[in-house]
Amino acid sequence: MENTAQDIDLFDVFKWLRKQFKKLIIYLYRFVRFLIRNALILLGLIILGYASGYGISTFFKQSKTAEIIVGPNIESTTYLYSKIDQLNRGVSSKDTSLISELKTVFPNTRVDEISIEPVEDVVNLLENNQLSNDELSAYLLDNNTPKSSFFEKPLLTPVYNLHKITITASGNFDDPDLFMSLLEKEEHLKAKLKAEAQNLKEELKFNSYTINQIDSVLVNLNLALKNGKQSLDIIAVSDDSNLSSVLNSKLELIKRNAQINKQLLNLDTVFKVYSYSKWLNKSSWKTNLRFILPLVLFLFFIFYHLTLRFRKRFKADL
Repeated sequence: MENTAQDIDLFDVFKWLRKQFKKLIIYLYRFVRFLIRNALILLGLIILGYASGYGISTFFKQSKTAEIIVGPNIESTTYLYSKIDQLNRGVSSKDTSLISELKTVFPNTRVDEISIEPVEDVVNLLENNQLSNDELSAYLLDNNTPKSSFFEKPLLTPVYNLHKITITASGNFDDPDLFMSLLEKEEHLKAKLKAEAQNLKEELKFNSYTINQIDSVLVNLNLALKNGKQSLDIIAVSDDSNLSSVLNSKLELIKRNAQINKQLLNLDTVFKVYSYSKWLNKSSWKTNLRFILPLVLFLFFIFYHLTLRFRKRFKADL
């Protein structure tokens, strides 16, 4: 008896499912027939919605973004981050003085947001390590992800050589390089840049003089050793000799001068721009109205007819 009851229950379930599937097929058929019968109206609504959305979106200034990769040529990373933070807070709080400052760079433009973050590089962490062993271990083992809170520590930003500035704005734009002139206009930065260039030139001059002195001593010493039937090359083989230390010092000075010459080439600006992207449209509901409005009109038409059908079917009850 129990098995017979279960068979009856399963039969009823399959019968109910078949009935529901049949209803679904009927509803789909009616819906497709409704779409075909009202195809011209729906097509007109889609065209109207697209045209209206396109027209309305032209009244909104589209947000655009640009990314600038910069590297401080002097010790000014802390200033760079504080200046970007100041400008961004000025934009969010509608500070007229800071907004007018941005207007000099971006005329007829509304700046929405300015942000900065380091271009993460493990090599920088190892070369310019200012972290404790525990913090460095935490980075290498547990926090090597872009969203980690570890990257938000202020002490980490000077370690990186490159930083990415992201500007989100609306309107007409000029070259993003103009934004860098705003960051470099402070007089103390110009004085610091000038002093840094002068110090490097003095160091280059002193190193070159020392190298010449070493060369002069080595030439005279080599002549003396040859007259004494002993070669400079033989003495230089010993790492413990003072002469080997002098030769190593000369090599380090030559390497250092090469670095200085490279630094001086880039020292015409406080922040060197390595690359920047063109202004790209940032997608938003305002810019997608030409797609949103046709969908809204389509759904409204369907909902309107469903409401009429509902009222007609339950008119007596209502």
